[in-house]
Amino acid sequence: MKSRKNNMLNTINICILCLNFDEAKEFYIDNLGFFITMDSIIQWDSGTSRRLTMAHESNKKFSIELMHPSNIEQAHRVGSKGGTINLFTLPTKNIDTLKKRLEKTAFFVNYVEAPYASFLNVEDPMGNNICPYQPC
Repeated sequence: MKSRKNNMLNTINICILCLNFDEAKEFYIDNLGFFITMDSIIQWDSGTSRRLTMAHESNKKFSIELMHPSNIEQAHRVGSKGGTINLFTLPTKNIDTLKKRLEKTAFFVNYVEAPYASFLNVEDPMGNNICPYQPC
């Protein structure tokens, strides 16, 4: 029987603050191969909030969670310089296809080939940096 501790160590969940769920959802699904695992409305004392969780097609244990900022200060920091910006890597099996698809968009930043892997640098609609890579 596997312990719960081992399962937690094999799971990656990144929380991303988001002001426009439809734009973010479209970006992650259409460009990076994520799919929705949960879409819910959360009731707080101060109001309601939406929570959207998506897993990646290459690894179901790698997920991102889009959430509304919990206060006005957080909302002002989303996508701003010095604000709430994430950086994460994302393994891919065909970086050339992904590069061709993304380099035609405003989200593409650059492409780097190294002896050990090829990397893309992509920026999502909230200003977060995503680095898809394919090991050699």
